[in-house]
Amino acid sequence: MCGILMVAQRAFQPFLAMLLPWTAGTWSFITRLLNYASTHLHNESKQPRHTESPSLSLGNDKQIIPHSAGHQEPPRSPLRIRYVPVPGEWQRKLHPNWPDSAFRIPDQVPDGHIYYITKGDYIRRGATALVERLPSGHIAKTPLPNPYDPDGERKARQNVEHEYNVYCFIGPCQFIPKLIDWDSKCKTLVLEDHVNGDLETFLTANCDTDVNTRQRWALQAAQALACLHNIGVIHQDVTPRNFLLDKNMNLRMCDFAGSSFPGHPVTTGAPGPRYQSRAWGREYVPTQADDIFSLGSVLYFIMSGEEPYSKLDEDEVKRRFENLDFPTSDYFGHGAAIQNCWCGQFINAEQVVQALVHVRG
Repeated sequence: MCGILMVAQRAFQPFLAMLLPWTAGTWSFITRLLNYASTHLHNESKQPRHTESPSLSLGNDKQIIPHSAGHQEPPRSPLRIRYVPVPGEWQRKLHPNWPDSAFRIPDQVPDGHIYYITKGDYIRRGATALVERLPSGHIAKTPLPNPYDPDGERKARQNVEHEYNVYCFIGPCQFIPKLIDWDSKCKTLVLEDHVNGDLETFLTANCDTDVNTRQRWALQAAQALACLHNIGVIHQDVTPRNFLLDKNMNLRMCDFAGSSFPGHPVTTGAPGPRYQSRAWGREYVPTQADDIFSLGSVLYFIMSGEEPYSKLDEDEVKRRFENLDFPTSDYFGHGAAIQNCWCGQFINAEQVVQALVHVRG
């Protein structure tokens, strides 16, 4: 019988080796909730949605989001990384009967799993930062920890700090979100919430948006860019996803992690072929002209409800744009302004504003 068991164990060992890494944070959370000491089984769970509580102390969680700066020998990088949320102190009032273990990162962490303490309700997670809605209603952007890539984590923290510096440089402005708070230890940026989300998502889901609203958004997008350019800020990622809608459905420009301002030029990633006149080289520093070209594509999206050449693949779009072959854009009288953005006829963003004011009469 022992021989049979040993053969079965060897036979199933490869299968178990593949199965165990796919188990999720759900089991980990349940076992911690039941106050078990530790577990080696973790299930990749859906990001939880939490009910808001009355208040949050940003400082209480400072020490809980770890970062890898200073690690001399980072662990071997796994094939996949899974971020597993752990309830933050803000949830204790909501769940007073949960044991302390439910609010702690477990001692035993499976390879490829990175645990983090939540600050509020999950909104989204990008490649390098987590966005949450705090119990106060404000929005927190925190760089993700990554002990497998200390250099990448350090850069992510620097990017969020750079974004904070851009907000400070701009100062109060009606066309960008209000800066609420900054945590220099966690590198957490806190901004006012914009309840209607980003322009891209909203307009895609609400294709029946009336012409007057679209015209107002087009003008506000140009005004936002003009305000930035007037003080020397180059956004460098002017796309519909980087405009937010406030409670009054007014447009605000956001996401300055890759933006340049005087004395702080940034080589950055690109907004995408539909928002560039040409491909950007690795060390290329975008200019106001690049922002204005991108604005033309944003105006096209606002007025038409879709991106330029939305049915073509990106390589074909790139080829056409490089050959100055742009789509027809005469939507509600905005065609000339859009084409002039693409063709480089506008010297500055203020001229775009003037053209759009003229269209509205």
